[in-house]
Amino acid sequence: MSDITPIGQPGAAALGHSPRTGRPATDAAAVSRGDDQVQLSDAARLLSRIAEVPEVRQDLVDRIKTEIELGTYETPEKLDAAIDALMDDLA
Repeated sequence: MSDITPIGQPGAAALGHSPRTGRPATDAAAVSRGDDQVQLSDAARLLSRIAEVPEVRQDLVDRIKTEIELGTYETPEKLDAAIDALMDDLA
């Protein structure tokens, strides 16, 4: 028996029957399905994390690009801070 009902005609579910067996449909809340589990791939986890990344602050990106092009971005203070952060990460 096909589960497809022509448009405008009530389907088996609308009549209170399960489409495959002809038996009365059961309440979904009353059905126990045991211990279902979902496993996500590493790619799915990565895509989920990417979706959480905030939007790019284009004004900041443009300002830093300009500073790099002009040679004014790298200052001794910024380099010292970067080296300190790297040392902290390695420790």
